[in-house]
Amino acid sequence: MVDRLGSSRWSVSEARSMVARLRHVAEDGPEYDGVELFIALCDYLDQLHGRIGFDYVFTGTERTELVEAVQRVRGRSVVPDPKGERLVQPVNAAVTLVDGPALTAQLEQAQGWQQELGRALHGVYTYLDQLYGGPGAFNELLTSSERTRVASR
Repeated sequence: MVDRLGSSRWSVSEARSMVARLRHVAEDGPEYDGVELFIALCDYLDQLHGRIGFDYVFTGTERTELVEAVQRVRGRSVVPDPKGERLVQPVNAAVTLVDGPALTAQLEQAQGWQQELGRALHGVYTYLDQLYGGPGAFNELLTSSERTRVASR
């Protein structure tokens, strides 16, 4: 396990704590959208990680097991679920999963905490892409029952 999110200076727990506080100071627009998306994706990863929650980025055997569980439940297709049962946008976020990387890049170009938020979001997206099968593969959220099956691996 590692506790860093990509190139962010924040560990996973630091990022989660900081972003929760920033939720109250972020202005409307990309900053607030980034905060909401980060919180929603971390909540999603809590559910995928299972009982221990998302405090670390899995590596080695733990990551392999999680990747296999996600792909077994989802399938290997990168095409969103045709039945529409899986969401392409977190309920508590104004940004779709597909639009998230553009928002992330915009935040990474900013200064201060916004840049660090962008880096942390980039790390979360990279991790989710890896769990889903590669770059750009994270484009939908597993259903609640699918998340439960992944978490029980």
